[in-house]
Amino acid sequence: MSERSERISRLLKSHAARTAYIKAKLSVLIPAQIRTLRTKSVDPPMTYQRDLARESDLHQSRISMFETPGAANMTIESIAKIAAALRVGVVIKFVPFSDMVRWESSFSPDTFDVMRLQEDGLFLNPEDIAKTGNSRQLGGLESSPENETGMMKMEVIAQYESLDTYPHQNAIGA
Repeated sequence: MSERSERISRLLKSHAARTAYIKAKLSVLIPAQIRTLRTKSVDPPMTYQRDLARESDLHQSRISMFETPGAANMTIESIAKIAAALRVGVVIKFVPFSDMVRWESSFSPDTFDVMRLQEDGLFLNPEDIAKTGNSRQLGGLESSPENETGMMKMEVIAQYESLDTYPHQNAIGA
């Protein structure tokens, strides 16, 4: 039996093996994304971990741990603070193992970057989707009439407009 076949067999049979496998992937990919986005940040520049620490209201030692694969378990709160400091969003979604492996295999710090909030014209002006007919700039949504969840462009616009009626108004500064 090949090494890959043995790994698949373990994953099929064991909850603990699946948990360890997923955790191993996340403990590499999340730190790599944080470090990459921090070092590519220009507004504000975050050359040093202390810069991200200041922006995220976290200690520099925590940022160091978060950028080191496997060094820390991150909470949703910490991830949200880091994303907000980097001026990007976060999507956590459940996917088939093949999608997870494909994303990991294609990840490269050299090419990875995320449009920052202040540059995200379609988030800032969702009516532009209807004008341009292009939802691609919405941060990973496909440019076809429907994205992978089947959400139509007009529904995307409605979601962005719903920020005005978000149930936790204090979360967006209203």
